Amino acid sequence: MALLVLTACVPTKIIEKVAIINSYGIDAAEEGQIEKTIIAFRFDDEAQNIATTLSGTANTVRGAEEDAANKTSFTLKPGQIRLVVYGKEIAENGISPYINVLVRDARVSSMMYTAISTGTAKEVLTAGQENTPANIGQYLQDLIEKEIKQNTIPDVSFFHFTHALEDTGQDPILPLLGIRDNKAALIGMAVMDNGKYAGEISLKDAFLVNLFQKNIRDKPLEVSISKEPFSDYIEGQLQTDDEQLHISTLITDGRTRTKMTDVGGLEFQTEVNLKVNLYETSEPMRIRDEKAARLLEKEMEKKITKQYEQLLASLKETGSDPFGLGNIYRIKKESGKLTEQEWDEKFPEVTVDFKVNVQLVNYGSVR
Repeated sequence: MALLVLTACVPTKIIEKVAIINSYGIDAAEEGQIEKTIIAFRFDDEAQNIATTLSGTANTVRGAEEDAANKTSFTLKPGQIRLVVYGKEIAENGISPYINVLVRDARVSSMMYTAISTGTAKEVLTAGQENTPANIGQYLQDLIEKEIKQNTIPDVSFFHFTHALEDTGQDPILPLLGIRDNKAALIGMAVMDNGKYAGEISLKDAFLVNLFQKNIRDKPLEVSISKEPFSDYIEGQLQTDDEQLHISTLITDGRTRTKMTDVGGLEFQTEVNLKVNLYETSEPMRIRDEKAARLLEKEMEKKITKQYEQLLASLKETGSDPFGLGNIYRIKKESGKLTEQEWDEKFPEVTVDFKVNVQLVNYGSVR
């Protein structure tokens, strides 16, 4: 009897009168307010387009949503939010207050994604929705998940992002979205410092971060190295005037190990071990002996080492530590404690000795 009575008290919602929020964006507005752009879906057979775009302005996220709701006859319901995009101006000022709104909402899935826009979030969502056949939130979620599964970028789901955000010794990175060919696209990764947008890195650099954090398998890797050392192994006439030799490989096993060699001097050592299969070279090459294979391994090691060194230098300029070197330093400290301010001051002084070892396991059909 109690169940029957309680069930009767649940308010009913006619589905044709409800708009389900699938994704939204937050941008800076005038007078210190924020603008919330909402992509919602209606279950109305008579509607030409089931997706509707609404926007509202207020001092808070919830207030902006209420302002948007006042502009439609439909009842807005959060539903299963796939994606939240923050405009660049908002991100530069810090997204932590807006993340707290999501953390407090029990309806938010830990597998949703947050992202940064190169311009405004509204531009990415509206342009993307107009040029995407179905659902911009689902489309971008699938796009990000594909890169995660292919090991191009680290896992940036809401669960992993908030964990890194609260971790003093590591800074998170987020997908960086922009417009390409009038469509929303993943164009790189935004690096964060204390919850603020600090800069951006390419997807190739994002892979280096991912390799630093976890073991990698079955990941295609293209490396460009100098053509000069391989002049004796290139067959026939050169195909191009390019001074670089472009090599396509497949990483069958990639592992890294980082240790701190000098706590006082902030010195680290990272071993990067890669087993790769050779798939393709931009010039026809003769790789029939160990000497040629070892030369190829050596040149790849030099190039990947240089890439890591350049990436670290760039990250030190932004003050962002997605590698998590601060965690290693904190463990080695006698007190075992580390504050954000302390690591912000020390991170630009760190040095990392990258030792890259490449093992060419399979030469392919040209062996």
